[in-house]
Amino acid sequence: MRPLLFVFVLLFINLPLKAQDDASDTEAVADSLYREDQIYFGITYNLITSVPDGVRIQGFSGGMRMGFLRDMPINKNRTFAIAIGGGLGLNRYGSTLAISEDGGETQYAILGDDAQFDSNRFSTVHIEAPLEFRWRSSTPTEYSFYRVHAGVNFSYAVSNVATFVQNGNKIKTNGVSDFNKFQAQLTLLFGYNTVNFYAAYQLTPLFADTAMVNGEQIGFKPLNLGIIFYFL
Repeated sequence: MRPLLFVFVLLFINLPLKAQDDASDTEAVADSLYREDQIYFGITYNLITSVPDGVRIQGFSGGMRMGFLRDMPINKNRTFAIAIGGGLGLNRYGSTLAISEDGGETQYAILGDDAQFDSNRFSTVHIEAPLEFRWRSSTPTEYSFYRVHAGVNFSYAVSNVATFVQNGNKIKTNGVSDFNKFQAQLTLLFGYNTVNFYAAYQLTPLFADTAMVNGEQIGFKPLNLGIIFYFL
């Protein structure tokens, strides 16, 4: 009985050691197949380009984006990769272009310098599908590294709202018909460690060619500048 008990004790002690060795081997394999920057969160300041004469940026224009990217290295050292993913973006644009609705038809007007109002903004919520080509100086054991990402961000707007506030009265216009729901941006990111600077230029105008004010197409092509944080 005692020899059997002795053998059982030896096996019991050896199993955790064996499991630990297996875990170490698995960890080594996992390290050699590491991936980078798969969960993102960013904030931006939104500039507006391609605007009609007389339209100015008014108030704060900003945005936020978050999501997940699948990092797929394409070389042996894993310094180059392609990433594709999905996420959610929220943007707000403040300007002197007033948007309203009259009899089911969208109306546009440019607010003059003497116009008195509390705020005038246009907000969007969209689903993102970013595609990136990536370079980084990372290694399996180095977590602080340089990175450059360039790509295209495709998106579909699920909501757009124009809000005008004057003397405490709020006017909301939901679902502007001239708004382009399908959009695309060129994106560029560069940084080191946790500090990553981000820029995105709109290829698709926010508004369709049918959106006119004072005989000019409204257009609106935002340039978003900000910071993005990545988490593995």
